[in-house]
Amino acid sequence: MKKYLFTILLGMLGAMIIATPVFATTMVSFIPARVNVRQGQIFTLTIRINPQGVKNYTAKTELHYPADLLTVESFTFANGWMPITQPGYDLTDNTNGVLIKTAGYPGGVSSTGIFGTVSFLAKKSGNGTITLNNESSLILDVNNQNIINNAIVQSDVVIAVLPQTQTVLQNPTTPIVPVEGLTEEGSVLGEQTQTVEGITAVSQLAPESLSASISNALPLDTNVNVYLPITLAILVFIGYIIYSIIQRKRSNNL
Repeated sequence: MKKYLFTILLGMLGAMIIATPVFATTMVSFIPARVNVRQGQIFTLTIRINPQGVKNYTAKTELHYPADLLTVESFTFANGWMPITQPGYDLTDNTNGVLIKTAGYPGGVSSTGIFGTVSFLAKKSGNGTITLNNESSLILDVNNQNIINNAIVQSDVVIAVLPQTQTVLQNPTTPIVPVEGLTEEGSVLGEQTQTVEGITAVSQLAPESLSASISNALPLDTNVNVYLPITLAILVFIGYIIYSIIQRKRSNNL
């Protein structure tokens, strides 16, 4: 009886050992699970591994992404992981949208941590999904058995169009200052109006500019301004002579 009991217990123990990798699978996840960015921006996607208490010694992740929307700029392994760069284990294909990264962890890792970080460039507007290919990805334990969980791992990406670049007006030559008391024509004495893109602003003139503006505004001929005093003096003199002659005639008549 004891012999049969021992055999049954040994069989159950063996079954548990064999079944352990099935129950203790390693979970892979993306952070964040949803990305909202604008066209032309760069964002990062973190690959996290949860061994669930079972040591992981080697990890290979194969990511698929929409190559028309995204471009891989760089990939950085987390501390402790040693990259494996052999063909088939290391690839960045921005034409077909495939990223493969493989690394080993000396001594194994059994706690949740980061495997690596991917930097993506959002090329144009649209919606896409970054997924983990479970058929090609793997997590190896001490017995080189693949214990990766087959759950769907993905991150949804939404890329919005950047707003149109706003036109910045250059500073006008004349400084713009606010002025109160505008007339209906949009100006006051000593100030001139300046219109920029349909916006009327008023710039204050210096005293010299004010004088020059008044002089320029008067419709006077330069030659008339110079000879006016002489002309007035001659007219006064002629008038005085005529007045004297008239007075003498009146005296003679008397």
